[in-house]
Amino acid sequence: MYMSLFANFEVTTVCIDIVVWVPGSFEIGIVAEKLGKSGKYHAILCIGAVIRGDTTHYDDVANSAASGVLFAGLKSGVPCIVGVLTCDDMEQALNRAGGESGNKDAEGALTAIEMASLFEHHLK
Repeated sequence: MYMSLFANFEVTTVCIDIVVWVPGSFEIGIVAEKLGKSGKYHAILCIGAVIRGDTTHYDDVANSAASGVLFAGLKSGVPCIVGVLTCDDMEQALNRAGGESGNKDAEGALTAIEMASLFEHHLK
């Protein structure tokens, strides 16, 4: 999916360890924190989508997902990148995940590479 982007930065599939599925966006933060604290990773990219529904639950989930990823990075000391799309509908989500509106997940992958490099070379 992102291999052409990774190849530009000499990141190989050997460097990409795992994909972890979580039940929902609320759970992303705690899983990112545990992965960060494991000492195995230079960056954690958290991707997903929160689609607006008919209730205010959307706002709670979107805010909690972003805050959870932020706190995971702060608590673990490993860059945790928010790649959770917040969209009005599925069409908008697909457009932002590689469609007409670009690829926000690829942008998140680039941010993960940049932050891992920054931490490795300048913030030891």
